[in-house]
Amino acid sequence: MATSCAPSAPSGDAAPESGTSVVRILRERWLTLTLVTMLAAAGSLGALWRFVGAKYEVSATVHVAPVVRPILFSDPDVDITRNYRQYVLTEAANIVGSAVIDAAINMPEVRALPIVAESDDPMATIQDAIRVQPIQGTELLKVSMSGGEPQEMATLINAVLTAYLTRKDVKQREWDEKILSSLKAEQTEHEAKLKVKARQLRESSVEQGLSSAEDIGLLVDRWMSDMQEQLTQASKDKALAEARLAILNSEAGAPDADLDPAATEDALGRDLELSNLKDQLRTVELGALGDAAAGRGPGHPDVLNRPALIAALNERIDRRGAELQKTYVDSRRRELESSHRTATVTLRVLEQEMQKLSEKRAGLAGQRSVLEDLRHERERIETALNQVNQKIWNVEVEQNRASRITVDSPPRVPEKPNLDKRMKYSAVAVLMSVMLGAGTAFLRHRMDTSFQTPEEIPERLGVRVLGSVQFVDQQRDEPRVFDERFTEPIRGISTTLLAGSAARGVRTRLITSPTPGSGKTSLALQLARSLAATGRRVLLVDADNVGQGVTRRLQMQNQPGLTDLLLGQRTAEETVYSGDVPGLHVLPSGKLDERFGDFLRAKETNSRLRIVFASYDEVIVDSPPVLAKSDTVALARIVDETVLILRAGKSTKEEAYAAQQSLAAVGGNVTGVILNAVDPRRVRYGYYYNYHYTGSA
Repeated sequence: MATSCAPSAPSGDAAPESGTSVVRILRERWLTLTLVTMLAAAGSLGALWRFVGAKYEVSATVHVAPVVRPILFSDPDVDITRNYRQYVLTEAANIVGSAVIDAAINMPEVRALPIVAESDDPMATIQDAIRVQPIQGTELLKVSMSGGEPQEMATLINAVLTAYLTRKDVKQREWDEKILSSLKAEQTEHEAKLKVKARQLRESSVEQGLSSAEDIGLLVDRWMSDMQEQLTQASKDKALAEARLAILNSEAGAPDADLDPAATEDALGRDLELSNLKDQLRTVELGALGDAAAGRGPGHPDVLNRPALIAALNERIDRRGAELQKTYVDSRRRELESSHRTATVTLRVLEQEMQKLSEKRAGLAGQRSVLEDLRHERERIETALNQVNQKIWNVEVEQNRASRITVDSPPRVPEKPNLDKRMKYSAVAVLMSVMLGAGTAFLRHRMDTSFQTPEEIPERLGVRVLGSVQFVDQQRDEPRVFDERFTEPIRGISTTLLAGSAARGVRTRLITSPTPGSGKTSLALQLARSLAATGRRVLLVDADNVGQGVTRRLQMQNQPGLTDLLLGQRTAEETVYSGDVPGLHVLPSGKLDERFGDFLRAKETNSRLRIVFASYDEVIVDSPPVLAKSDTVALARIVDETVLILRAGKSTKEEAYAAQQSLAAVGGNVTGVILNAVDPRRVRYGYYYNYHYTGSA
């Protein structure tokens, strides 16, 4: 048997517990999953293959050709695809309609069929049995039946299709005749209306002169269009003249803001007086250039009078320019005022003419509307007549063509069952069985309150995990021989214990469990051997007077032991024996005595045992389960600390908590837990040692 040991840090250093995955739960509960799945699958598959037999399916296909659209659907805007689909579904319903089924039942070959002869309501039975459905992407209808009598189903489908096609042909002929008669009556009516409208149109054109009114109206429209352009231009001219007059008359604005600079310069240049003044100014200014040559110095009268003369000439030039500018502005204002008056008069005249043309046009429009109404009415009647003529032609063509609905493939009798759904149902049954097994596994997982992993212990009990061990039980009374292979896996736990001893001064430890079967005796024996292998003097005490696990395993049943020591009948030297490992000493349980619990509670027991324990470096006390006997509670007060052994999958959280509380009530110091029989796949921290180890006590 393989065993693993994983020493752990105190609970505060343990890795955080992660959520249990679905795969992990199913792996843990694989036996439940397998058993429930196999039982459910066996039962469902057995019932399925016993009570569900193989079936035949007999089918035929019917071709439904598209109908000419103007015949069946008068509205040209309706989607033809949707209308054809509705038409096909209608025909599918007609195949299993009451009239068709009733005609089929009255056929001699159908009346003899068991489905008709043995049924209280043959029509309902046949309608429920026959399925008619369109085949997607085709113009075919599938007519099918399923059951155990293929010949009977083929006969019935063939009779139903024969009755349907016969009835369809009769109804089609009746419908075509009815439609054709209605269309011809509508044709006659439209022709009569068309003659009346043509006569009315002719008379109106002659009597009211509507033909000439139509031409005059076009001419008036052209005149109004031209006049509208003139109105627009006159409005622009008037607005422009008003804007320029506003600028000229504005006191704040520049007087020459609207003047043309080139025109102004031209007007000034044509004035003779201004030209002479400018010539005189140039002559005087040029005379200054000849002063030196003529011998005229600064004191010469001409030189002295020249600046005054130049200033006088400039003044006269400016005054004359201002007079000419004013004259030009006045002339421009008069010109703009004349243009404004002209534009105003033109605009008024054009508006009056436009009003007259509008009145004339309104009168012509009234006359033209009468003509247009007559023409539109005639065109409408002509269009309606053409549509009726087209429909009549289509109906006549349809009457001469082959039937639109035919049997594409008749029903055939299959040679072997072709509708065996047991495989599909079996797959569903197996899937449901797996789901049932998984559900049962999850339910057992939720209901299981036992410890499964070391990570659960600190959270539930608030106590650190000293280690986790994996082993397989064998016979309780089989002799145990120490094996060197046990040293390494137990060393992790013993190292943790020794570390605690150094920190807290602990020398004596009580090894116990909540209930029997947790493996406490096996672990106590192996821990004692491991501690002794470190060179320490170790005393292993069997304090389980009833179970005597250590005593039996070391074959010391007939040796004096703890009971004899407590009664004072033997000394420590007479009751302690050397073990199978150097440094290991064993104090067996001694003889069986019902008063063993009373001996433990006696006042002198504590001092007597402490004297014995003082001779050893480490003391391991194997006690009965806490919840099975009260002896453990008495022993917990004697030792330094208590180690609780739990078995994965067996020791429940309630039992562990109850044992912890019982020990705490008397001051028992539960310092750690060892989890036994752990599945190594569950442990997510620490390290593992594989070894073979047997034991169950």
